[in-house]
Amino acid sequence: MMGFGAGANRNTTNFRLESYAATVQQILASMNVNVQNARLPTEEGYGWSFREGSAIIEVYIIQQGDTGYLQVLSPIMHIPQSGLLPLYRRLLELNLQLTSAAFGVFEDVVYVFNERPLDGMDAMEGRSIITLVARYADKHDDELIAEFGGRSYARAQ
Repeated sequence: MMGFGAGANRNTTNFRLESYAATVQQILASMNVNVQNARLPTEEGYGWSFREGSAIIEVYIIQQGDTGYLQVLSPIMHIPQSGLLPLYRRLLELNLQLTSAAFGVFEDVVYVFNERPLDGMDAMEGRSIITLVARYADKHDDELIAEFGGRSYARAQ
């Protein structure tokens, strides 16, 4: 498997996002994801979406300013209308148990996510991040919905 950014000049703003995207596609293919079907339309950069069990996993290669990033996220549930404090407390407690991922909330959706600069990352670390986020999302989505209510993001799609 090729390394992230092979052939890219990391000292300029001309990141070769194509080489990072090619590596992500190799990672996803090795995880039995059909990369052509998984491709997401994006305004800039590259994106893919696939399912891991009951969770939707999204992977992006983007550039912000002079820095390229790998973003891996999974929208797992719409937050319930009440009981937010216990849910937020549980998410913070779970954050201490996760490696290379965290829970967060954007608008009314709970996410498991990781964002990391591409510079210095190899394919093994990229695969590890993608598989960890996918595993955490699939493990915790049903547990959190059962405990706190709310609606599954994946089932609403």
